[in-house]
Amino acid sequence: MNRRVFSSILMVLSLLAATSISIAQTTFEDPQGRFAIDLPKGWVLAPLTDDKVFVFQGEGKTIIVECVPMVNDPAELLKRAETTVRLSGMAKPLLVGDVLDMTLNGLPARWAVYTGSLSGAALASLCGGVANGENGLYFLSFIPITDMAKWKDKLEKSFQSIRGQGQRVTGVESVNAVSVSPPAPSNPTPWASDLVSLTLPPGWSEKPKPRGSEKEAKGLFMYDPLPGTSLVVVCYKGMGMTMSKALEAGIKTITIPVPGLKPVEAQEMKLGKRKIYFTVYKGMGVVAGTEVEIASVIAVTKADKCYANLIAVGPSTVLAEMKAQVLEIVKTVK
Repeated sequence: MNRRVFSSILMVLSLLAATSISIAQTTFEDPQGRFAIDLPKGWVLAPLTDDKVFVFQGEGKTIIVECVPMVNDPAELLKRAETTVRLSGMAKPLLVGDVLDMTLNGLPARWAVYTGSLSGAALASLCGGVANGENGLYFLSFIPITDMAKWKDKLEKSFQSIRGQGQRVTGVESVNAVSVSPPAPSNPTPWASDLVSLTLPPGWSEKPKPRGSEKEAKGLFMYDPLPGTSLVVVCYKGMGMTMSKALEAGIKTITIPVPGLKPVEAQEMKLGKRKIYFTVYKGMGVVAGTEVEIASVIAVTKADKCYANLIAVGPSTVLAEMKAQVLEIVKTVK
């Protein structure tokens, strides 16, 4: 997943309007010859920060197109768009109608519409994938639900104009609804290191720790339902170690690399008989060269052999879900 797309999504969803723009145009042709697309009249291309990501803007609306080299499966390309929707922080996006397979201007394509909420706003996300030989791409546009009647057809028409450079718009053919099976239920996953054990709710998966990680870091995990959300389990022990000192160490772990983070919540709580220090930080950090708001949740508790520090980091738009996940995990620490 291109990290610049993550930055673009956060900016687009916070503004839902054009910022800096270039020359207006009706038809855009990729300078590298990978695709062409027709845009609503008066729309413009935002300055490029990546030669694979294109952001088109007009009348407070946005279309994002990302080229995905060496991917020619429209199902996989649509999945990339859906992943970006989840990465944006849209709460529990729901599929509207059917996922549609089609032939688009002679190219294999797939289309879907989702609805959800972000920061209290009800939004729709229009997603598509088009395979043009080795030059696959996905299409994504977020619009308020209240604007669907006016804008859905216009934006869908732009998607349906995507073609290879130099090709004609021949229209949509062979449209078929795709049977989408609900995800298979998954079970909580027990995990243990030499100092601590815990249980991860469904959706968490362990990843290799980066080189240079502090020796106290025992495990790194990613939360698949919210791409971009990570959890590190850090263990502290030794003479003089306390929960307060473990919390202080956890705070340094996140604030030294991201000094813009500031505390927004701090409390001592009990979950059953377990004592927990729980802290939340928010602030601006740099992702792919662009400032975006991120959040971190830190929970410290006493395990059998150490003080366990759970540190979650992700977009601030998914803070509520991060807090819920960390509290669910910390209850299981042993």
